[in-house]
Formats: sequence, structure tokens, C-alpha cells
Amino acid sequence: MDTTNAINLTPEQLQAGLVNGTLDKLALENLLTINVHENENIDALVQFFLQYIPGNRTMDELIQQIREYNNAQICGLVWNANVIAYRCKTCSISPCMSICAQCFQHGNHEGHNYNMFKSQAGGACDCGDSSVMHEFGFCRFHGESHPQMQTVPRELICCAELLIPYLLKVFIRALRMSTVSGDIITEQKILEILNQLSNGGSALQFYITNALTDRTLYNEFINDPLMITLYHSEFLNGEHSNLPTTFFVDTLMNDDTSNHLIPFDISLHTMLDEIMMWCVTTRLPEDLVRCLLSLLPDFNFKLAFTETFLRFYGVIAQLLIDESHLETSEVPSRLVHISVQLFSSNIIAEYAMEKCHLIEVILSCIWRMFVPSVDQDKQDDDDDDESILKIHPLATMNEDTTTGMVVDVEHQLIVKNVYWPLLSDFVNILSQEKIALAILENKKYFNLWLRFLTLFQGMNVNERIINHHVEYEPQGYMYAFTIELEICAAAMWCFINHLKPNYSSEKLIAVIKQIIESINDWMQSLNFQIDNTDHWKLTFHLPLHRYLATFAYNAIYKYNIDPALFLPIDNQNMLLNLMFYPLRTITGYFEVLSNMWLRNGQQVIIQAKTYAKCAFSSSMHDADFFLLQLIACYLDSNIFVEHLLKKFHSWLFDSTDSSNLDPGHQIAMLESTLITLCALVGFQPNIAARESQQIRTEIITTLTIADRLYSEVEENVPDPSPLSANRKEIEVILNELSVFQTPSVELMGHLHQGKYTIKGVLFETDYDPLHVIMRCTKRANFQNSLERFTNYVKHEGLFKSEYPIWPPFRIPKYSNVYMSKVQRILQSSVLHHFLFSCLDAYSRDKTVTENILYFTIYLLELSLLNADNTSSMTVDIDSEETMAFKTNNIFKNIYTPSPILNGSEHESIITLILKILHKQRSNDFIDLINTISLCLKKVDYNNSLRIGDGAYFLTNILYLAAKMNEQCRIVIEQEIEKLKTQHLQRQPTTTKTSDLTAEQRRQKAKNRQQKLLAEIAQSQKKFISQQNPDDQSMHLGTPPSLSNESFSMDQAMAATTTTTSNIPIASEYSVDYECCVCRLTKTDSQSPIGLIGTTCLSLLPSLEFTHLDEYEQKILSIPSKKITLQTYLHLTKKCLTEITGHPYIANHCQNDHHLRSLRIQSCGHSMHADCLTSYLKALHPNQSTIEISSNTSLPANINFRCPLCRQSANTLIPLFDHSDYSFAQNSQQNSLPIERLHQSMINPARPKLTRVPDEKCLLAFLSGLATKCISIERLSPNLPMALPNHQSMKQRAAEFDCGTLRAQIIHEQMFYESANKIDQKNFRKSFYKILHDLHHLGYPFHHQQLWQEITGLACPTTSIDVFDIQQTLAPVLLRDSITILFQLLMSAPIHLTSDEFDVIVQIVFNIEFYKKFLSILIAQTVENKEYIDLDVDLDLLVKFVQDSGIKEPITNQRIMEDSIVNQLMNNCLDYLKISSLIKYRLYSKEMPWITGEEPSPLGLAGFLNLNLNLNGLAMPRWFCPKPRVLLSKWLEEFQLAAQYHMTATKILCVQRPQFHPPTFINIPSKYDDVFHLYNEYRCEHCNKISSDTLVCLICGEIYLKRWHPGCCTQQRERYKQHLEKCGHPAAVMLDIQTTLIAVCLPESYGYWHSLYLDQHGEEDPKLKRGKTLYLDSKRLALLRTLWLTVTFDYQIQNWLSYNSLLISHFDGLL
Repeated sequence: MDTTNAINLTPEQLQAGLVNGTLDKLALENLLTINVHENENIDALVQFFLQYIPGNRTMDELIQQIREYNNAQICGLVWNANVIAYRCKTCSISPCMSICAQCFQHGNHEGHNYNMFKSQAGGACDCGDSSVMHEFGFCRFHGESHPQMQTVPRELICCAELLIPYLLKVFIRALRMSTVSGDIITEQKILEILNQLSNGGSALQFYITNALTDRTLYNEFINDPLMITLYHSEFLNGEHSNLPTTFFVDTLMNDDTSNHLIPFDISLHTMLDEIMMWCVTTRLPEDLVRCLLSLLPDFNFKLAFTETFLRFYGVIAQLLIDESHLETSEVPSRLVHISVQLFSSNIIAEYAMEKCHLIEVILSCIWRMFVPSVDQDKQDDDDDDESILKIHPLATMNEDTTTGMVVDVEHQLIVKNVYWPLLSDFVNILSQEKIALAILENKKYFNLWLRFLTLFQGMNVNERIINHHVEYEPQGYMYAFTIELEICAAAMWCFINHLKPNYSSEKLIAVIKQIIESINDWMQSLNFQIDNTDHWKLTFHLPLHRYLATFAYNAIYKYNIDPALFLPIDNQNMLLNLMFYPLRTITGYFEVLSNMWLRNGQQVIIQAKTYAKCAFSSSMHDADFFLLQLIACYLDSNIFVEHLLKKFHSWLFDSTDSSNLDPGHQIAMLESTLITLCALVGFQPNIAARESQQIRTEIITTLTIADRLYSEVEENVPDPSPLSANRKEIEVILNELSVFQTPSVELMGHLHQGKYTIKGVLFETDYDPLHVIMRCTKRANFQNSLERFTNYVKHEGLFKSEYPIWPPFRIPKYSNVYMSKVQRILQSSVLHHFLFSCLDAYSRDKTVTENILYFTIYLLELSLLNADNTSSMTVDIDSEETMAFKTNNIFKNIYTPSPILNGSEHESIITLILKILHKQRSNDFIDLINTISLCLKKVDYNNSLRIGDGAYFLTNILYLAAKMNEQCRIVIEQEIEKLKTQHLQRQPTTTKTSDLTAEQRRQKAKNRQQKLLAEIAQSQKKFISQQNPDDQSMHLGTPPSLSNESFSMDQAMAATTTTTSNIPIASEYSVDYECCVCRLTKTDSQSPIGLIGTTCLSLLPSLEFTHLDEYEQKILSIPSKKITLQTYLHLTKKCLTEITGHPYIANHCQNDHHLRSLRIQSCGHSMHADCLTSYLKALHPNQSTIEISSNTSLPANINFRCPLCRQSANTLIPLFDHSDYSFAQNSQQNSLPIERLHQSMINPARPKLTRVPDEKCLLAFLSGLATKCISIERLSPNLPMALPNHQSMKQRAAEFDCGTLRAQIIHEQMFYESANKIDQKNFRKSFYKILHDLHHLGYPFHHQQLWQEITGLACPTTSIDVFDIQQTLAPVLLRDSITILFQLLMSAPIHLTSDEFDVIVQIVFNIEFYKKFLSILIAQTVENKEYIDLDVDLDLLVKFVQDSGIKEPITNQRIMEDSIVNQLMNNCLDYLKISSLIKYRLYSKEMPWITGEEPSPLGLAGFLNLNLNLNGLAMPRWFCPKPRVLLSKWLEEFQLAAQYHMTATKILCVQRPQFHPPTFINIPSKYDDVFHLYNEYRCEHCNKISSDTLVCLICGEIYLKRWHPGCCTQQRERYKQHLEKCGHPAAVMLDIQTTLIAVCLPESYGYWHSLYLDQHGEEDPKLKRGKTLYLDSKRLALLRTLWLTVTFDYQIQNWLSYNSLLISHFDGLL
């Protein structure tokens, strides 16, 4: 339609008319009819509302102005999935409480138990809602205390008030039409306007919610004929009629007389109802859900929305079922997104229960999902295979009775968690006390819930496979555990937590009886008969039994209710039936641990371990065990023990089950039987909610096994309640029981998180090995605790014995008189005979372990302690059939002889104990029984200590029996006398190895192993001491030798190194390198041998930085105060180029190749080139081009690991010693060092390798380094370059050699300057001496001209010098001293002595000294008195400075802040450091420089033997006859350069600033700040926001782990450019989502640890716990050390290639 002339009223006129009351109604109606009712043009509609709702302003202006009147007390911010939010258990009332990041930061949660989490289904902020969280947790912007704003001005809101209802009508029309046309653009654009209005705050939300809930408005809307036509009501009627009908469960409704099913009311009364209907039918679209939830801060609307939501709840439930066939569905998460916001509030939940049938709705929907209504049953008759219920595998088929059904855990409704939203809502409403008690006390509600639990009772039944291994391992067990733990158990603990101390005992008893009745009904549905069951079927899921156990536990311990009031104690068969399945589950658990179910695959083992896992034990294992204990209190003890022994396949009963078991299984099950019997009387199950004593016991248990992280302690302390508000109690108790070990950094950079260590005295007082073994699914954990206990006992000297210490089992104490009756099972003739059989088996069978013995003795001890000496306790059962004693009296049974299993002889328990004592202590048996005889005669003998060995506890049984029963004492004494007599008649014999017990054999084997290991350790220590006799060097800065890994440079070069200073480095020691592959030495093979090394390009020296002062900024013309070394050297190189006229001459005067050079390291192991070829071919069989021979280098893209230490490597460093090359011997050995050096310069002779393969190998190595370092062709003297005539490729080679060596020293210097003392051993061993010699062998020049220039000694220049004599170079005083030093060292003889090295250092120091002096004279005004103590030609120096005109005017000069002496020494410090490090690496002399400490210039000068005056100042020392002439020549060159190039000379004369090793960017100390600062990155290419971010700690830039497909090319290129800048040697990046450090190399990456730890010193990878994390300075320092030393491969073992992943390149290791 044409709308050109439709608009008659302007927005301004509309607003004015509404405010003044002068609006023309006809004009308004015309405006609405044309622009709203009859207008279906979406663009025109949107434009109309955006223009008219704000009135005489824009929409953005309206929203901004109206937000100032926002009176909302609740935040209500709505977020989708994967958004970071916070949950504070201290502040929460509901367990589902959550707040947004902004409200959390603006609130005060200091000291609270909170965590940050990533929302899974979306949520909304509860800040300000006092029904969900406590007021003290509100932020300053929300809550009732928030100041109320003024009323919104009429002119601001009037247009919105008028048009919002029409906007909603248009939105409903768009919803109706989209069902037919499929066009959702219209509704989305209208929804955007609604969201925009909702964001305006409470003022606008008020009018939206009023319109949505106005019944009159909607009634007029749907009944107006014109509206029916214009707004397409026919679409509404068709859709509404097709909605599925959901019926209430008939037993839930109040009208018991009615037999018909009552459906849910889904009639439409408001706009909200219709919008909810369309929301449901369109599968809860996210935008619409968010819009509706954003209106919930309006309390009245929240009530109306809850009512509407519950009326359509059944339709949503059916939608869940309909979508279960889809691969993925968003409906479950969006349903929970809605329901959590409603039911978390106790006010809303209670209103819904009273007014909206909340309980009936949710229970009905849950029940109908699993058990459809009658109508649905008829529809599904032809599709039985799709039913979620199946015939119970435990049921016995019987035609006369109904067979029980159970949930099929592999059904798609279970596998896809379709049920989860409904049951999650049920558990959520149970967090409200009033609702939970209403369900518990209403028999209809609770019976329906118990019927529902019956569907899961016995699910996922396992059947033992014997003859073959399972082909397919089902995964249904995972869903079964999820259902029981997250649904059944979670609901159970909600009920339990609402049982307050004043709760009625009668009501609780009635609840327990309901549960028992449900269990009986379930067993009847199975046609259960105790003697007709399959013993090899096993289920771990018995929710009804666990409900019974948990409610009974609370009734007994919390309300002191007599169990006889709810248990059928008069019906022994019913008690047996109640305990049957829990006992079968516990038996099956031990069967699995005994490897009896191995053929069923790994899934059964996982089930068993999950069943007993500490975190779940309260809801499963402990509940079953408590139920057994409870029934044992009232069931006949002999019947109980007999039944238990049968289930555990005991040999006492002639069972086909036990006869079919392997011997190993029989022994394991025997031990399991004893553990179970001990635990029945001595183990306290933890099924109480938050009892301090239980927490204490669990913490002690987990700490006795090992030192624990705090998270491990929390995980191992069961916390069954989902309503648990604060676990602060754990921290308090933990601090009482343990000592905290702070996070530490050990040698080689190994990191340790903060751990808790148990206080030793607790081993003596509180260690309960029985509790430990019940918590351990791995026997090794129990052995760990026992070893730790033994170590404590021996350390404290509590018990001295050569034999193994037994576990100190505790005598149980009972806090409840009813549960103390469990000790009745100890007075059982069946038990006594079983213990007798165990003792007999141990005495005869060597496969029976000592574990069985100490459990047996413990049970005997408990039986004696709990015996009644006056009772006869005659047994009524057939003792012959059950193989039991004829009485329950332990005192009589202990000495009564009984036939052993073979029936050939009779023994008693007493005689078996004595027999075992003789077996264990045959050497001193007579002494032992004599001691027993003496102790038996002492009336007051007390042997109550719980620490001892086997003999101690065995004799303790005899003492107890004798003390408590006179007849026992007489029998014991008689038996001892018999043994004494027999011993006197026997000849002494030696014990054979075959007669030893299994435990004794293990002990002997362990002793042999320890002896062998000690011998190996001793030989290693001896070898180390031989290789590194100078242990003191370790404390003086020397890197470690063979102490940890491989040999160091000092050992590798022992053939060419001595510790004396005046002897050439020759052959006092000789090391013949051994190949780690073929084990042949260097002399045994013709193939070149080399060190396995690593080379990587490093830009770290270029990142060194300093801060300039104003004077330096002015002279250098640099605006920034911070400057890098690369920038500074680029500037000085530019000045040298200006002075010399050519860049290559400038390179000769200042070699800066070390800024971009290789870092070369080695693990110290060696390998032949031929062996490396074979090794690489084995590693890369598909790469035929790999060939490592004497004339080729390792390919640049090949990486491998050392065969010995597995360190990464990519090169082979050739190894040569003095025997591999020829060199001219110096004939002037007795002359002065300067004379020898001068003679070597006059007659230069470069050493020559004697073997051609070695020479080729050297050239290949050096050219390989150059290829990796610079992009040029391989070095060759025959390959010219386009350089001046006097230049050649040789100069580049020389610069590369010196630059590479300097780079090694610079890296070590950075380490010494930045690391701490501990980091000394983290530094990878230096092989500088080897590299120095290799580069010396390949160095192409002898710098004769340079020698003459700086020494003043005449030296002819030959063709082997760099430049012709006529070539003009830069003045000596403007050149780089370190460059000169390396040039001279490369020109000197290869076997340079220490004193000759000192002379070279002194010669170069002369230049350095005057350079620094000139810089001081130029920059400062110095008084003459400052020169008094300087023995130099000062007047000459001052004259040249003045004549050159370079001195700064007084106004520009620096202020002299220190003396000349101190300035000179400090300014020369950098030269002294590098010279000292070179000397230290070449000669292994003790260097007075400790890592992390600034060295003394005087100390380094003394180490270098420089010329020192009386004041401690290093002074020049001249070696020429006319030093003044030489100095004058230097100064003349300097003056000439200053005249022609004043600015350049000034820059070069500025004192070089003190540069510092590179550092990381400053990062916040709290990870919360880091996260919110770097969590999101908006791509500049596609404008999308990503939270998968990485922050480079070097440059501070943000990069992405994952790239959006639309811009992945740009992001990938951006990342590559970053690696070029920061990736040499490694880009160190912080992964924001995981807190881990990603170390990114150019070709690979790996993950390091986290820099951030919580208050317990623990990492939180992936923010799983969400605790507050703090920056650990030690870890940060270590990370920087690893970066500076390029030693990440020590720490990171798993490296991945970028090419192995497609788009995301950082998920492979996580």
C-alpha cells in the first residue's frame, strides 16, 4: 500500500497532544490505522515506532535519559551460554544463585567462598534479589537500600506508554504470520525494538509488562472483528488447536472420586500467554527468551510469567521428547535458562506451589516422560522397541505376576539427557524448604517420587563374562551414574538437608516406612527369591536402598530414633531381603578389584571405582555399607555372617562359585571378606551432611596417602549436599591437621604447587588404616599410607623392629547406642571358625599374604574385647553343616581344637597363633615364648599400644585371652610348655628360602634391590667426582656438571683445558667421546663425532632496554625515554657509516650480528655423523633425503631428540681436540705473554685439521649455522659478493663468527644479571669453549693492522688481514671495544694461555678506559682535583677535547653525581662483565660474579688481572715504548672525525647507557583483572568478538587461538608476523581461558605451567574451580629465566606442530 501521505501527526505533535490533553482522537486513530493496523511493510513499521515512541527525540536519547529514572532493585542482566559469571556460596540462599561480573566487582566478597564459572545454559544476575541471595552480597547499585529515583516526566514517557501495546500487537502478528510464511525477519526487528525499550530500565519495563499481562486489553484484541482480520487470528487458532495435551498424574490431584485424567490448562488470556505459546512452538528462540527474562525484575510480571510458564510446561516437556531424535537441540538449555530464574526464588517457588500446582506440574511431566499416559500407551503399542522402559534383567519371569520394569540407559532420552531439564527443575525446587517438606509429608507426592526412583532401581545390570572377552564395551554406565548422582542422590540430599532438629520423629518414621514398602514392592515385581538369584549379575544402582540408608542414618544419629520403630526386626527373612542387593553390590565391587571381571572390559572397572570414589561415596558406597551395618544390628549374627561369607565365595561353604575361582581370585576375595568384616564393626560411613568429625577423619585419611593440593583434599572429602553453602570448615580443619608447603621452584626449574603435609603426630594418634583402605580403590594407595606411617614410627623411634610394621587398626568407638549393636557379629561361631580357617590357611599356604593375617588378628582382637565371659551363648544351628563352632563364646572357641580343612589333624586358634609365631620368628622363637610366659604371670601387664609388628599383635591376642579368661591362660601356658619341650628335642636347622612366607620373600627381594641401587648410585657419584673434582665452582657461578644430567663443557673440553694459568690449553686431560648410539669412542671410528645440539635464532639481545636521561635524549635525538639496544646500535652504526663512508667498514668497527644470531646449546651427549644418519632414517623412514655425512649439514627443518636424555636437538656440533689439527708450536714459551702474542701476529699460522672429513664437517657446520641465521647462500671463499674491492665474503664470515660467539656470551650475561641464585642450576650447560675453537678454526683473518693500531707495536700487514693498509677506518676511540676484543681473540693462537688472554683484555681495556674518560670530559665539568689520583696523560686528553670543539656548553652539561674513579669503573663494567665471562668459559676459573647480584668492578678487574692503582682503579697498561705517541695518534683520529662529523662523533662519545635484560610486560597481580582486561578481542577484519585470546608477554598484543572462518587468513598472517617479531627464540603468551603459558616457536608450540596460583598455592587450569588467582613472582622469574636462556625444552615435553591442526592451533595439548 502507498503510505506516502499516511502520517498526519508528527512525533512532536503527538507528544505535545498527549502531555496537554489536546490530542485529536480521530487523527490518532487515523495515524494508528494507516501506520500500524493496516501496515505490513516491515521497514515502514520499524521506522514508525523508532520515530514516534521517543517523541521529539531519538530512540538512543530516550533510552539514555530514561535510564536515569531506573528504580529496579534487581539487576536482572540476562546472558547466554559461555558467558563468565560468578557464584558466591557465602552469599547465596539458592544453590543456583549467580551474579554478573559487574555486580561482583562492585560488591564486597572478600573472604567469601565464591568462584568464577562459564555459564552452560545462560542465566540472569540475581543481585538485589533477597529471595535468592543475602543482602550483604548485593552490589552498591542494587537492593532495597538503593536510592529511589524521581517519577519519570510525563513528556518523556507518554508516547511510549501509548504505543507499546500496539508494538506488542504488531509483534504478535509477526509471530502468527511467521508460522505460515517462515519469515522471521519482521519479528526479529520488532523484538530488537522491545529489547531496546527493556534496556531503558524499570520505567519502560513497567508499561511493557502491564500490556503483556492485561487481560482486558488482550480480550478486546482477539474479539474485535477488525483485529481478527488484520492480525490473522486464523493462524493462532490453528496452531493452538494442534498443541499436545499433557495430563496430570491421576494420583496427584485432590479429587479422589474422579477417574478421568485432568489436562494442563493452556488457554490464552493475555498477550503474554500467546507470546509464550509461540515461544514454545518455535522451540524457545534465544532472542525471545532473553527479552522475556529481561522483564523479570518487575515482581508482578514475574508472578504472571511463572503462572504462564507452568501452564505451558507440559507442552515444553513434550517438545523435549519430540526433539530427542535430533543430533543437537537448544531447547533443554533454554528451558533451564528460564526455570532457574523462576524457581531459585523462594517467594516465587512458594507462590507457584500454592497457586499454580508447581509440584503436580513438574512431577507429572517427569512421570509422563518415562511412563506415558494411557492414550499415549495406545499410540505406542506398535512401537515397543522405542520404549524407554524394559523388562528388568534381575527379574525372574513368572506368568502369574507382573514383571518389573527398569529404564534402558541406552535409550535416546537418556543418552541425550532429554530428561535433564525436568529433573533439574525438580531438584531446584527442592532447594526450597517449604516445597521439599511438602513433598516429603504428602504421601501422594512422595509415593510418586519413590515410584519414579523404582524405574532406576537396579539399572545397567552387568553380567560376568567368563569364556571370552567382551567385544563391545557399552557406554551406558556413564548415563546410569549421571542419573543416580545428579537426580536421585541430589534430590535425596535436598530432602535430608531440610530435616531440622525440630522435625517430627513420627513423620520421619513414616517416610522411612514408605521407602521400605517401595523396596518390598520392587522386589516383589522381580519375583525375588533369595535362593534363586543369579550371583554373577551386578548393578551399582540402588537409589531406594540408599534413600533408606540415608534417612535411617539421620533418624538414628540426628533424632536418636530406635531403628526397631521402622525396621521389620521380627521378620528375619525381610531383613535378609533388604540387605541382599546392597551386599551383592559391595561383593561385586570387591570382585572387580580382585580382577574377576576382567573379561567384561574397562567399563566395569570404571563403574566400581566411581561407585567408591570419595566424592560420590556418601551417596553410594557408604550408604550401602551403613545399611549392612544397620541390618547386622538386628539380624542373627550367625545368619548374617554365613550369608556374607557365601556372597564372598568363601571356601567354608561348598559352593560351585568358590570352586570355580582361580587361586589368585580366592586369595583376593578372602582378603576382601576380611576387610568387609572389619569395616562392618570398625568403619564409620560418611553419609552425614557436614559433620566436623567426619570431615576431620576424611582429611586425615587423604593426607596419610600423600601430600595433597587443596583441591585434592576438597575432592576427597565427600560433600553430598548441593545446598552446602560454605566449605570454609574444611580449610579450618585442614590447617589444624597439616603443614602447608608453599609453592617452590626447585633445581632445573621443576615447579611444585602448594601442598598440605600431615602433621606427624597424627600417625600416632589418628591414623586409621581401615578407613584408608575403604577409601582406596588402588591397593598401592593404602601401601603408600602404610609406608609413610612406618617411616614416621622409625623416625620417632616408637617401635624398633627388623620386621614389617603392621597397620595400627583402631579399636572402634560408637557414638550411638543403637549402632553399637553391630558388634554382635563378633560373637558368631561362624565368624570364629572362619577366622580359625584363615589362620590355618596362612600357616600352611605360602600364597596367603600377611595382609590376610593382620585382618584376621584384628577381628580376633575385637572379638575378645567385646566378648561376654559369663554367657554360654550356645548355638542352635547345625554347626557341622555350616562348619562352625558349637558355641558363640570366643573364649571357648579360641582354645577348642577343631579339624583343619584336610581333616587329618586338629588345631585350635591358640596353637595356630603359636605356630605362626614360630614361622615368622623362628630365629628367636624360644626367647619370644619365654617373654610371653613371663608376661602372662604379670597381673597388671598392659599391651594397649597400637604400634607394632606381626609378633607384637599376635602375642597381644594371647595376652588378651589369658587376661580375660582363666581357662585360656592355662591352655596358652600348656601349649607354650609343649613348644619348649619340642624345641629342646629338635636339632637346630636353618630356614630354607622355600619355607619363607610371601611377605618375607618380598622383603628380601626389596633389600637386594635397595642394595643394588645403592651400588649404582655410589658408582655414579664416584664417576661424577672424577669428572668434576672442583665442587667449589658450583658456589661461585659455575654451571653444574654431571650432578643431574649430562657432562658439561668443562668436562667436554678437559682434553684442552687446565686449571693453571700459564700452561697452554693442551692435553693434560683427555676425554675420548663416546657415541650414544654405537658406544664407540672417537678414536674407534673414522666418522666425525659431535655433540647433539640445538640451534635457534634469538632476538633477545636486541630487546635489551634502558631508560635515557634528558642529556642522552637530547644528544641522541630520541623522543622516547625507553630505548632498545637494537635502536641504539642502529643509531651508532649509522654514525660510524657516516664517518667511514661505507657500511661494511662500519660493520668491521661495530659488529652487531649478535642482535640476530643463533643460541647454540647441547645436552652434552655425542654421536657419530653416520649414526645420526641411521637414527634419522629410523625416525623419518619416508624422507629419503636425510643424509648426515662429513660434507653435509643437518637439514634446517629436521628436529630429533637425543637418544639418551630425550632433549630436543636439530644439529651436530663437531668435536675436535689438539690431536685433530696441526699448529705451529710457539718457540718462545719462556718469553713474556705480549712477546708471544706479538710474534704470533707477525708470523700468523691458522691451525689445520689433519683429516679431510673433519675439515668438510667443520665447513658444513659453520655454513649450516649461517644458513639458519641469515638468508644468504652457504659460506664459501670462492663465492664473491658485490662488495668493494677490498671486501670479500670472508668479512661476512668473520662478522658471523664473532657475532655468534658474542651472542652466546650475551645470553649468559643476561642470565647472570636477571636470575637468582637458585636459577644458577637452571642454566643449560655451556659449551662456549667448543664453539670458540670451532669458529677459531674457520676464522678467515688475522687482524694485523688492528694489532698495530691498538698496541703501537710494528706488525707488517699481509693478505690475510681484512683491509689494506691504505684503507681509512673509524678512529680507534669510536669503535666498539667488544668487537675489537673478539677480533683479537680470533687472531690469537688457538691455544691461548690465561695470561695471554689477560694481556689481550688489558690492551682492549686501554681503549675502553679512554673512551669512557672522553665521554666524561665531554659531558661534565670536572675539577682539576679529580685528576690527582689518575695516573694518565690528562693534559693531552683535555687539550684534544678542547681543540676538537666537541665539549658541551656548561648549560648543556651533566651534573657530576659521582667521583671520576667510580664513574670510570662503572662505565667500564659492561666490558669487564663480558671479558670475565669469556675467561670463565675458556679457563673455568673462579669468577667473582654470582647470579642475581651486581658484580663489583674491582672484583672483575682483579679477576682479569688488569692494572690496578692504589685506589683500586683499573688503569691502562702500555706494551709499546712510546705510549704517549700512540695515545696522541688515537686522539688525532678522534679530533679529525669530530671536525668533519661533529654530530656523529658526539653520539658515539655519549657514554653507552647501561642496558638491562629484556623483561615481560607488567601484568596485574589478580587474574580477575587479567581476565576482564584481555578476555575479548574484536577482529579488525570481520568485526566479530572472540574470547579465545592469547596475550603476548613480550609485546603485550592480543592474538587469537581460534580464527573465524571469514577472516582466518588475515588472522593467521597476523600471527605469523608476530612470530617473526617475538618468536625468536620463543613467543611467551598467556592463554586467558586456561591461565596457562603458551610457548610458541616458529614451527611448534607447547604449554607450560600457570603463573597464577590461588590462596592455597595451586593452579587452576581452564578455570575449572574459578577461584581467585594471584601472580606468583617466583614462577614469573623462572619463566623469564627460561626465556632468556632458551631452555623451554627442559620443561615442556609435548610440542605440537601448527600444521597438525586445521584452524585452532592451541587445543591439541589441553
